[in-house]
Amino acid sequence: MHYDYYDDEYSGTYAHDIEGYTDEEIDNIFDGDPEAYWNID
Repeated sequence: MHYDYYDDEYSGTYAHDIEGYTDEEIDNIFDGDPEAYWNID
């Protein structure tokens, strides 16, 4: 079960929880797709 400690849209994603990107950063850098983090070289 996923416990959402923060009221963030992308809580539970690797980019948000592990890498520490904010919702705004995910929207700006990854066009709102936290899964796009895996495409960074």
